[in-house]
Amino acid sequence: MRTIVIGILFLLSFPSRAEGIEPVKLQWKWEEKQVLELNEYHDVNFRVGTRSVSREDRNRILLKTTKCDSVGCQVSAFFDTYIRFGKTTGPFQKDKNFESDFKILRNGKYEVADQYIMPNLRSFPTFPDSPVLVGDTWKLPAEESFDFSGERIKIDVEPEYSYLGKAKWQFQNQTGFADKISYTYPIYFNKTDKSKRNANSPNKIFGFARGIVYFNAEKGLPEFKEVKLSYTFILQDGTVQEASYDIQGIYQSRKSLNTVEKEKITEDVLKDLIVDDFSKPNPLKLNQATESPVSVRTSEDGVIFSLDSILFDFNDSKLKTEAESAIKKISEILKKYPGREIRVSGHTDSTGRKEYNQKLSEERAKSVLHELVDIHKMEESKISFKGYGDAIPVAPNDTDENRAKNRRVEITLVLD
Repeated sequence: MRTIVIGILFLLSFPSRAEGIEPVKLQWKWEEKQVLELNEYHDVNFRVGTRSVSREDRNRILLKTTKCDSVGCQVSAFFDTYIRFGKTTGPFQKDKNFESDFKILRNGKYEVADQYIMPNLRSFPTFPDSPVLVGDTWKLPAEESFDFSGERIKIDVEPEYSYLGKAKWQFQNQTGFADKISYTYPIYFNKTDKSKRNANSPNKIFGFARGIVYFNAEKGLPEFKEVKLSYTFILQDGTVQEASYDIQGIYQSRKSLNTVEKEKITEDVLKDLIVDDFSKPNPLKLNQATESPVSVRTSEDGVIFSLDSILFDFNDSKLKTEAESAIKKISEILKKYPGREIRVSGHTDSTGRKEYNQKLSEERAKSVLHELVDIHKMEESKISFKGYGDAIPVAPNDTDENRAKNRRVEITLVLD
């Protein structure tokens, strides 16, 4: 079953047929070095026969324009997926990530090289050449791309759009007022040549999509969307798999940070971590002038706080009581950057069984995440966790000192 990262761009806009209202021209208006972030929240249901599984997904899609002209913009894109099983609350677990590089024309058409899996919805939506009025409808070709264990299936679709005028939208504590577009399209695929298919790839796919998109025609960018998707997959052995998605997605636009701006944030973080008053209690019994349970470094993603394994007892995932002051300090810093993505990752050294290390790394990451959310009231929807076991060492596992460096929990403040 593919990972559904629902198309970064369900957006459009067009106006009213009432007397005195001007037609609306829909097109992308973004510029170079602009960032568009889409956060999607999915209610997902899978069914095979009498068995069913429910889960919730969160997808974070980051689009960064690298070069723009009058025709369109080249986009560097990053897709991160997160999951939690069952209809529940609590943190999301980091699942997969994809990268892509493609062009979005001003009219919404995509140009994507074959090497990229994402985006899986392409040229969707595409805007008509002429301005529109309320009640106008149009159809333009688009494409859905599925990836089944390395086999790519592309399906041509033809969405039908209707422009409904300007309307208010609301999601959680955010609201907006934008051009409202409804759309629907059927999906059908029937593979006639079955000679070179893998067992997990379907012979038939059918279903439908329908939704509402709120697009700010003045800014030339989307604001919010609601989508319902339904798929039925018929495998080669006759197995029928069904999947349905109820999706809400909110867009945020900002300028991309340059290197100088990122360095300034890192400098500010380091200043905030400096212990100036050595007379304060020191429960970790560190030499406060030279030692700290927290170190800071930068990466392509942002600023990383690395928490030393001294914050945990040996082979235990429960935070020590004295470690809470370190987490408190980090939470104070993170709150200075509201709306930013925060990722908590657990890591171990290479000693012991891999299965055990994997579980321990996950449990330690969750302990830190719960401290941030439950005690320090960080926004849960922006925080995720993942355990990596010994897969990402920061030093060779050849000495006690280096192994200690690898036993850590990292909190990443994502700057893009």
